[in-house]
Amino acid sequence: MNINSLLTELKNLRPDKQIEKLKEIEKNITPEQIATIEAAAREANQPWLSSALQDIVSSSKQGPSKPEQSPPPLDEGISDLNAIRSEAVSDSIGQILHELEPIVGSIKLLAISEVSEFESSRIKHELMLLDELLETFENWRKVEQPPNYQETNLYEIIENEWSRLQPKSSVDLTINISKELSFNLDPSLFRIVCSNALRNSIEACKEPTIREKKPILINSNTTNSSLWLSIIDDGIGLQRKSEELMKSRFSTKPGNQGLGLALVDKAIKLLNGNWDLKNSKTGGAEFSFEIPKKDI
Repeated sequence: MNINSLLTELKNLRPDKQIEKLKEIEKNITPEQIATIEAAAREANQPWLSSALQDIVSSSKQGPSKPEQSPPPLDEGISDLNAIRSEAVSDSIGQILHELEPIVGSIKLLAISEVSEFESSRIKHELMLLDELLETFENWRKVEQPPNYQETNLYEIIENEWSRLQPKSSVDLTINISKELSFNLDPSLFRIVCSNALRNSIEACKEPTIREKKPILINSNTTNSSLWLSIIDDGIGLQRKSEELMKSRFSTKPGNQGLGLALVDKAIKLLNGNWDLKNSKTGGAEFSFEIPKKDI
């Protein structure tokens, strides 16, 4: 058994076929092959694959296999497969970012030094769009990883995100939240949700309407069992029914790929929550979500 050929074969398989191959290796491994598998685990540059190979080595060193047991329930198998897929996606995105970020950084330095009137140039605008794309990749990597629960001050995250996005907004923001409001959740996932929801509200408020636009309003609080939050804007509202949006990759604008709300959907589901998007009573849009306490 050759280490390089084994790793190449595994990396070229689909996630479900990778699982089948790893089970086959575990079932048929000989004492002579343990050292090869152990070396392959060290050489694998994907954490989940390295861990799976090391598990095979560990179980083989513990002696003969235990009697075969009945297969796990179907939903458990699906959960395992989804976890492997998520880790594979996260690893892939991490590698893409590792390659792209220094290139983008070099382009920025060259542009600043070589483009006259850089601050007002189209080049700066295009580089900002590229930064947003890299941020989307990074956020997608985060929503493919298990949540890291910790007590989090929600007001601080919302205020920081608004400070970042405010220069792009044509309206103000009213944060109707206690500065001490905290909740046990993953702060990165909460930031992704708030950031994308605020971006959508800001874009919606840029569209012309016959009424004078009011500030974007954020309300939030906790109950005995959950956290709830709503963001209400006075923009153009949803151009299609909420049910149709859910079937069209969550896109709220023509030509939009819906990546922002797709990230929101995945982040909230990771926290076992649910969300809704509908037209508000004032004619704008209302985004809301609810996340249960972790111990429920």
